[in-house]
Amino acid sequence: MDLHLKGKVAMVTGASSGIGRESARMLAAEGAKLMLVARSKEKLDAVAAEIAATFKVDTAVFAADLTEPDAADRAVAATCAQYGRLDVAVCSAGASANGIFWEIPDEVWEASFRLKFMGTVRTMRAALAPMRDQKSGRIVVIAGNLGRQPLPRGLPSAFANAALLAVVKGTADEVAAQGIFINAVSPGLTRTPRFEERIAAQVKATGKSAEQIEHDMTAPVPSGRVSEADEIARTVAWLASPVAGHITGTNVTVDGGHTKGVT
Repeated sequence: MDLHLKGKVAMVTGASSGIGRESARMLAAEGAKLMLVARSKEKLDAVAAEIAATFKVDTAVFAADLTEPDAADRAVAATCAQYGRLDVAVCSAGASANGIFWEIPDEVWEASFRLKFMGTVRTMRAALAPMRDQKSGRIVVIAGNLGRQPLPRGLPSAFANAALLAVVKGTADEVAAQGIFINAVSPGLTRTPRFEERIAAQVKATGKSAEQIEHDMTAPVPSGRVSEADEIARTVAWLASPVAGHITGTNVTVDGGHTKGVT
């Protein structure tokens, strides 16, 4: 299916790895021009080179730490300076450390707030400036499914993602009449470098095999497996495109049926 993204300008945060990287590749496969944003310029340059060589699209990078108050504004300004407009913003930066509630220090909660929540809020706010001038645009926020289904040892992630879902809905309603559509994607367990690190840590802590640990983790998932990052990215690209039509203020869960509840 042609998502009608050829020539559109997309900025992707968290683009150096995982879901952000795969989302950038999927948008590039549809012909979008890219601005890739993450902390490490070295990693961004490698991703940009691979995408440009594979998909033959214009690909630029902007290294920034989105916990810095002006970083999102500078990233959007760089995108508009490079391409003259901004059609799509994918907010995929940020992750949270977790643990047993009474053992989690303030610093972990604060770090989750600074990067995952405020980094995304600032990116949305910055992206809306050119989109409101254009009277068009699409924003897709990655908000993990712990925001809807909190787990006892995942509460810093849960609070940041739940808060983002509220912001997505409220802001989407605010700007819908201006031709701007904002949605969220909530991944469940997804095979990313962070997931592999989590498996490796549990192998070291328990002595179990990686296969056994993954089996145990996916036991509650009806599909019986983790999602692949490109499966999440396909949903992101669809929501970022005109093909998603009149959908806004919505959260699409991609987790093999793990989240319990009717949506």
